[in-house]
Order: sequence, then C-alpha cells, then structure tokens
Amino acid sequence: MSRLAGVVRAYAELSRLSNVPTCLTNVLVGLAIGAASTTSAEIEVLKVVVLTAAVMLLYVAGMALNDAIDVNIDRRERPNRPIPSGRVSLRGAYSYVVVCMVLGLGLSALASMNAVIPAGLLIACIVSYDIAHKKTAASVILMGGCRGLVYITAAAAVTPQLDWIITGTLAAAICVYIIVISIVARVEASGAAGARRRWAFLLPVVVLAPAAVVRPLSWTWPSIAGLLVIGWLLHSARHVARRPLRIQRAVLAWLAGICLVDAFFLSLLDQPLLAAVAVASFTITVWAHRYILGT
Repeated sequence: MSRLAGVVRAYAELSRLSNVPTCLTNVLVGLAIGAASTTSAEIEVLKVVVLTAAVMLLYVAGMALNDAIDVNIDRRERPNRPIPSGRVSLRGAYSYVVVCMVLGLGLSALASMNAVIPAGLLIACIVSYDIAHKKTAASVILMGGCRGLVYITAAAAVTPQLDWIITGTLAAAICVYIIVISIVARVEASGAAGARRRWAFLLPVVVLAPAAVVRPLSWTWPSIAGLLVIGWLLHSARHVARRPLRIQRAVLAWLAGICLVDAFFLSLLDQPLLAAVAVASFTITVWAHRYILGT
C-alpha cells in the first residue's frame, strides 16, 4: 500500500492535481455561455460531469507533458520533481500524456460532437505551449489560449450557435488573466520588481472588464462576486509588493483565484448557484495547494 501511495502521490504532483478544480469552474462558465447563447438550452448535470472529466484529463496531460519536455532542466533546477527524482519514468510520463489526451478528446466527443473541433484545438494549444514555453516568451499567449478554448469547448457542447460577443469577451478575459500570471511567473529570476507590481495590479481591471459587455438581469450577485474576487487579487498582490518578493505564493494565489474569476463570470451570466460552486472550488484549490504545489 505504501508503494501504491507513493506512485499516486508522484502522478498527482506530475499532474499538478491541486489545480483541477479550476477545470470544473472553467467548464461551468463555458456551459453557461452556451446556455446564454440560446433560450432553449439547459445545463445538464451529465454534460457537466463528462466535460469536466475531459478537461481535467487534458489539463493533467499538459502538466505531465510540460515536465517530460523539461526533464533536463528539472534535473538541474528541481531534482525533486517526479521524473528527475525517479518516481515517474520518462516513458511512463509520455504514456500517461497520450492516454489522458485520447480519453479527454473521446469524452469531449461523448459530450457533443460540436465540442470535438475546439477540444482538438485545445490539445494543439497545450502541446504547442509545452514545446515552445522555454524557447519564447510569446508562448504565454498559448497558455492563455488554453483556458479560453476550455470556455469555447464547453459552450460548443451546449449549442453550435454561440453568441460570439459573450463568448469572445469572457474567453479573452480569462486568456489575458492567464497571460498576466504567466508573465509575472516568467520574470521571477529577472529582478524586474517594478514590472511585477505593474502587471499584478492589472489583474482586477482584466477581471472586471467583461461587465461592460455582459450585462446580468440583476447586479446583486455580480457585485458580491466582484468584491470577492477583487479582494482576493489585491490580497494576493501583497506577495509582489514585499521584500523579498514571493512570486510563487502570488502565482499560486492567482491560480486559485481562477475559480473566483469564474464565479464572477457565472454571476454575470445569471448563474448564482454555479457561481457558489465556483467559490467552493476556490476553497478546495487553496486547501489542495498546501499538499500539492500547483506550479
């Protein structure tokens, strides 16, 4: 049992399993976008489960592929990671990636054939990012694009006739949010403290911007969700306003904050119950980060 627990732990670390609640909340936003695009569509529980499983599988595949490609760098800089430490073989990691991606694409098709093309684009974006992220800073665009494509994949599973104003606005917002986080994470070793602060305090603007386009029936729940997410983002920004800078803590906090961003977007889409699920997912992510790092 102890050996099995060790293997499970190693693959959980390889997958950054603590971040998977953000996959659920991204899917919920996508489904809500789809429901908002047509008056006849409803958010089905089965579709939530299948699509969340699909996106989670694609997410963990991307994380594992990242480690597999960066194994030589990790041997020098992070020898305790699962692959360089010998807890997961390189061959095992690549096999894990392939299986997860095939299952993820298959589940997307099971949810709806309309989701297959955006899911395929999501896989292409994941693979492209993992290959390019150490070669060019522009790869952060691919990282953001992955989250935006999750919205589109889930929305397409509800209806092929998407409202592209809503879809594009929310997908662009989550994309830019991830890009900003990625930029802050990339400059960790550069000593550009001022740049870090400027990027960090841009996040609230990025999150609130969709409210100018996506108008809810009532502003009560969006106001509450908006205060919650902005409070968390500003609270998290203290990590880059101190000496010494604590970039990893800031990035982990902002990753958990994806759930709160999604809660705000769900409230804009008149889905307060799903927004509450997203807030609960946020607390789970923060708790999980104590045991398995999300970066």
